[in-house]
Order: sequence, then structure tokens, then C-alpha cells
Amino acid sequence: MSMRIASPISHAEPAAHLLQVTAKRDQIPPACEHCDQFRLLAAKLRGKAKRKSLELDRIFRDKAELLGTAVHDLRLPVANIQIYSELMAQGINGTAGPELIEWVNSIHASSTFALRLLDETLDLAIAESGTAQLHAVPAILAPIVAKSVSMSFPLAARKQMGLTLIQEGEPQPVLLDAIKMCKVFNNLIENAIKYSQPGARIEVRILREEDSVRVSVKDDGPGIGPADLKTLFTPFQRTRARALSEEPSAGLGLSIAKRIVNLHGGRIWLNTETGKGTTFYVSLPTGIPSAAKKS
Repeated sequence: MSMRIASPISHAEPAAHLLQVTAKRDQIPPACEHCDQFRLLAAKLRGKAKRKSLELDRIFRDKAELLGTAVHDLRLPVANIQIYSELMAQGINGTAGPELIEWVNSIHASSTFALRLLDETLDLAIAESGTAQLHAVPAILAPIVAKSVSMSFPLAARKQMGLTLIQEGEPQPVLLDAIKMCKVFNNLIENAIKYSQPGARIEVRILREEDSVRVSVKDDGPGIGPADLKTLFTPFQRTRARALSEEPSAGLGLSIAKRIVNLHGGRIWLNTETGKGTTFYVSLPTGIPSAAKKS
């Protein structure tokens, strides 16, 4: 944050010096006088901007730490509600009336969503605090992607969808945090299923490139409109397209995915066409990313 604010201002002082030199060379006395004033003002402004931006950084870190603590404290009681509601549903199955069963199922569904929201909020708080670290080791990406595909099979089967994994080229090791990257692929595949019609086909493809490994997730959904593209990776933003499943969304998945991919020194982007579907791409370098920190 401090660099984003102070960097543009820091260019003003050398620019003023350059103007001053040029004015003296071209013998423009009024310009020389104004350049001196501008240069002094730019120096003062740069110092003030740096102090204020560092203060903002501290506020953001404190906010993220406070949010992380609150989420941590809330997670245990919500997890208990989820577990007990699941046990209640199993215990009353076949013995209670439909209304009671519906209530218990509703409690379980709501607590499951709340637990997922808390986990995603905690991930986001850690990422925004600047304390996120990668437990990165050299690994082949294909088994990690295959695990995400396997975990998504039940959801795809429920909607009678075809979910396929295709690998092109020889496997190439990538330095990565398997748990974090699994979250990325889980989110992309789940979104593809969520926004596609029953019977659609979801294609996950792994492609080895010259200095990277690229994973794509292609769906037959409604596509993403231009207005949604601007804020697609912004926290708590949801697209205008209607999800074709009952599972609610907080709009955190893609923002977290982008932060994880960035930590790996990779890229995430998409191609989309309204009415014809969307393809998300994740590209990870085969070299060692500078942002990665081994545990």
C-alpha cells in the first residue's frame, strides 16, 4: 500500500529537478523560480505521503489480524453447530416429521456455508495482512489437479455432468504449495459446475509450455458479462449470472485464488463469451518464484 501511494509522488521531485535544469539551459528565469518551489513542495509531499502510507499499512495489518482473530474464535462454535446438526439429521431420519427434518437440514446447510465463509475470510485476512507464506516444494502438478477433479466428481454427477481431465506433454515439476493450489483448482472447477446447465461438460486440461505449466478449466455456462469482468477478482463480488445450484456464495473464491497464484509467481486469467461459456487459465512457472518461501 505504501509503495502504491508514495511511488507516483516520488517521481515529482526528480521531474522538478529536470525541469529546473532545462529551464536554466534555455534561460527561462520564471520557470527556474517555479521549479525551485515545485521541487521543495514535492520533497515535503513525498515525505508526508510515505508517513501516511506506512500508517495505512499498519492499519490494514491490524485490521487483518483483528479479522483473523474474530474468525478463529467463531469457527469452533459454528463447526460444532454443523457437526451436531448432522448428527441430529442422522438420528431423526425416518422417525421425525418432514417439517422437523427440513429445519435440521436447513441448520446444517446454513452452518456449512457459514463455516466455508469463515475459512475463506480467514484465508483472505492472512493474504491481506502480508503474512501469507508458501510451504512450497517441487511437485508434479497433475496429481494435485487430479485430486481436485476427483473431489468435484460427486457434485458433477449430481447434475449429470461430464467432468474430464486431459494432460498434454510430459510432466514438469513446479515449486508449489499443494494445499493452497488445490484450493485454487477446487474453486475453479466448482464454479464451472455451479454455473453450467445439467448435462454440460466441464473440461480440465494440463498443458506443459516452454517455461511454465498451464491448467485450464472450461465450462459451457452463460459466460461472464463485461460489467462483471471489472470486479471479478475483487473480494465479496458476485457475477450477475445466476448460479444453477442451491449452494450460496460469498464471492471470495476468485479473489483468494488470484492471491494464491500471485504468491506462486504465476498468472490467472480467463476467456469468456456470453452464452457460450468461460475458460479460466492458471499458469505457474517451472522455475523458482521469488515470492515463494520454503517452510
